[in-house]
Amino acid sequence: MLDFSIGHRLILLRQRNPLIWMAEKDFNELAFMEQVRWLRAAVNVCSLPMFPNWRTRMAWRWRNYLAEIKRSWAPTDWALETAKFRIYLDSARIVTEFNARREGFPFLPTLPMPDASGRSLGGPYDAALLQFLISSGLCRTQNEALEYPLAMAQIHFMTWLERDGNLRIMNAFEMDFEEYAHETDLAAAKAAGFSNVADFKADLLLKAQSARRAGQKTEKEESHG
Repeated sequence: MLDFSIGHRLILLRQRNPLIWMAEKDFNELAFMEQVRWLRAAVNVCSLPMFPNWRTRMAWRWRNYLAEIKRSWAPTDWALETAKFRIYLDSARIVTEFNARREGFPFLPTLPMPDASGRSLGGPYDAALLQFLISSGLCRTQNEALEYPLAMAQIHFMTWLERDGNLRIMNAFEMDFEEYAHETDLAAAKAAGFSNVADFKADLLLKAQSARRAGQKTEKEESHG
């Protein structure tokens, strides 16, 4: 398959391919043959450039023909093939939240800029990337922009936003500090009997709210006394 491009993503979204928009758990609950059908459809899309010429199409059809012959002689592990395709998709997804890091996803944590001149995006993200590649950034034609690798476009776009002061990408020092803070919070959570930081913080918040209500009740009783 080719690098996953903006155009590939738009085609799969237009086809309503559940590998793109459906949660993995929900996709696995589809009928087996439906999963296979959507996987093959997605692989077919991502195996061709956005605007193939006739030679490219003939070569692609010949490769598909040989692949079909191979499948007829050897059983295909479709679960494994689906997992491989998900890894392929993961390589084009940029994780921007520090706490949302996942194995296999490119990681580029970002922070908001308090004095940013812009605002949160209201239009579709894919459209913003295309507009950036065509007019604001790399001066690509529309066809070139559609064929541009999605992950690379996102990295260029976020770097451009940071340069214009509308976004901040965490540097090495900030990432080290976040790592240290997370490890410290996790150690405190485990010492208090919790397995994760989220539950520990929720418990602290609940106790703080209870203490505040108790303090307010005491003040009222003293004022009435």
